[in-house]
Amino acid sequence: MVQTDISVLFLIGDAIAQVGVQGRTRDNYDYVRTARMAAIGLVWVGPVMRTWLVTLDRLVVSTGPSAAIKKMCLDQTLMAPFFLGTFYPVVGLSRGDSWEDIKQLVKKEYVSTMLNNYKIWPAVQLANFYFVPLNLRLLVINMVAL
Repeated sequence: MVQTDISVLFLIGDAIAQVGVQGRTRDNYDYVRTARMAAIGLVWVGPVMRTWLVTLDRLVVSTGPSAAIKKMCLDQTLMAPFFLGTFYPVVGLSRGDSWEDIKQLVKKEYVSTMLNNYKIWPAVQLANFYFVPLNLRLLVINMVAL
């Protein structure tokens, strides 16, 4: 159920990006891109993030503020670099991009994406790990990502 929810949120996120940010209309909307993003949410982001969140709860078994801080630190030092470093290749491969194009995109975007990540996600994840039960954390992450 949660992975389906993630797929729907990726679909909504891409629709927001195309219409709200890029100003696309019904005439030039890229429906294939939206379907591709929904599929990425379903088959890659959902399972990877769910596995990470469950693993993190097994690694840090304590509760309270110190546990939330430990989880946030692990998340931001291990998962954030991994996830962002693999997201561009996953999207590129889904579009049929060449490895050279994917490498250039990662080289161009990775550092700025990581820096922007650190502006919001440590605070989000700290609150997420402290206040939100495990079964809802992935939804929180994807709602904020919208």
